[in-house]
Parts: sequence; structure tokens; C-alpha cells
Amino acid sequence: MGVLTCMAALALLVQQTAAIQLIVTAEKQPVPGAQVIVAGDTATTDAEGRVLLKVAAGLVEITVVKERFNPVTVTATVVAERETAIEVTLERQAAIEEEVTVSATRTDKRLEDVAMRVEVLDAEEIGEKQLMTPGDIVMMLNEMGGLRVQATSPSLGAASVRVQGMRGRYTRFLSDGLPLFGTDVGGLGLLQIPPSDLGQVEVIKGVASALYGAGALGGVVDLMSRRPTKEPSRDVLVNRTSRGGTDAVLFASQPLTRFSRRSVACGKSAAAGRCPPQCCQ
Repeated sequence: MGVLTCMAALALLVQQTAAIQLIVTAEKQPVPGAQVIVAGDTATTDAEGRVLLKVAAGLVEITVVKERFNPVTVTATVVAERETAIEVTLERQAAIEEEVTVSATRTDKRLEDVAMRVEVLDAEEIGEKQLMTPGDIVMMLNEMGGLRVQATSPSLGAASVRVQGMRGRYTRFLSDGLPLFGTDVGGLGLLQIPPSDLGQVEVIKGVASALYGAGALGGVVDLMSRRPTKEPSRDVLVNRTSRGGTDAVLFASQPLTRFSRRSVACGKSAAAGRCPPQCCQ
């Protein structure tokens, strides 16, 4: 009697199992190698994005996980002794790609492709320092490791930058990759360089004389100008000191796309011997 009861229970258990044909797709394409988790058990989809699951009849919760895709959890009710087809669609994770291009090495390269060490201050960090000291870039340089700004003439605002302890005359300052500040950096007026005009600061700490001569034995500081965007931009910053000193900085930019298109159209019309009214006015 006991044996018959066990056999009946086993037969009932077999009858209560069900099959699920799971199909995993993304952008209307099958997703192979996706992990499917059901009741603690894990299965993997084949090359066609399919996997056959044996589950208990009733309410089933299925979780699909795949690298670079958002995980998806679905719930379905399956019937015993039947095969249920379920299709799950995955969505790709939103990827944020950011590239930093440096120019202090004389050639525009991605930061991760540069052989030497280059430290970069992006526009966000420059904006934070600008709110603290909007009149100059002294604080921005002082907070970089290995750099120290030494005042040479406080009355004139002249200062030099020492890189890793070397004298200021061994630090080469560049503007957009060009030595526009002259060879004598000891008289450089850092107070005359507003941070609002900077879009990126690149610093090479160490000997860079192979790139910029004997004046770069200590290092190189490249001040990259802020580039206009597709939308008009207007930034005004007014600073007032406790002693009554006031300075203001204005940055304005606007694209010339409309003007450029009109100029090109007028140039083509003139070359063809025609002069539209909008060009001849």
C-alpha cells in the first residue's frame, strides 16, 4: 500500500510539471548567452536565443540577465503537461562615452593613447574654481599636485609657476598649443587670464624639452580656449572684494552657421553670374 501511494504521488508530481520555450531577443535579433533564472536555477540561451525550461505548473517568475542589457523579469502562468512559448525583449543599457583629447603633446590624441602622463582639468572643474576665484587662475593651479604659484611682483600681479620644485622660468605656458606668452614666464600676469575663457587645462609635469625646448624642463601648462557651442551662450560674472575691488568677466559666443550658409549660397550665385536680392542688398 505504501509503495502504491509513493508511485501515485510521483505520477501526480510528473503531471504537474510544465515546459517553457523562452525566446530572448533585442532589436529583433536573437540574444545568445543570456542567463535565465527560474526558481534559483540558471540556464543559458543558445545561438538562436532560445532555451527550454522545465518548471512546476502555476505562476512562474523568470529573470533574464545579459551583459550590456538591462535585466528583465517577467511573470507567466503555465499549465501542466503543456509547452508555453514566451518571448522576452531586452533593451541595451545607455552607455555614456567620453573622450578627452589633449594637445599639450603637439599632436591631438586621446588621453588614454598618450605615452606620457598628462593631467587634464575639464570645463566642469574649471567652472567650480571660477566660482571661488573668478578673477584669475592662481587657485586652480595651486590645487593641482606638484604645482605652486609664486608671486614675483604682487603690485603688478606677476607670478611664476613652479612645477615639482623647479624655478618658474623652466615652466612653458602655452595658449591653444602656441607659446603666445613669450619665453620669459617669470613676468606672466596670471591675474590677466580669466578662467571663463578656458575650456580645458592640460599639464605635463616633468621634462618636456624635447617638445618645447629648454624652457620646458620643469613642465608644460597648456591653456585651451573655450569653444563656442551650437547654441548661443552668454556668461557674466562680477566679483567684489572686501576692500572694494570689483572685476567683471563676460563670455559671449554665437554660431555663424546661418551667415556661413548665406555666404556660400551668394558665392555660388555670383560665380554663375546671378545676384539674388538677399546677396546684393
